[in-house]
Amino acid sequence: MKNIINLLDKLGSSAELQQLDIATLAKISNPLDLDEQVQKAILNHDNKALEMLLNVRNKVVCAICPAEEEPSDTPQKDDDDQDDAEKAIACNG
Repeated sequence: MKNIINLLDKLGSSAELQQLDIATLAKISNPLDLDEQVQKAILNHDNKALEMLLNVRNKVVCAICPAEEEPSDTPQKDDDDQDDAEKAIACNG
């Protein structure tokens, strides 16, 4: 599996390797002792077959985190301060 991942990494990171014809690509992948079906899927750029053969899924996940609010210079009233003021009014009133 590590050989397959390394090969795919090299193929994906080099523009020159992405443009290779099937015969040259086969010469590169043959010494790696890859399964014939895996090699065929790589040569044919068949991502679905490769996913099934390797028992992996090609998932892309996007997550968006909300930005944190910047603290303001003006002090804000806390709910506790308001509750205390209401209690004071009730006791004095």
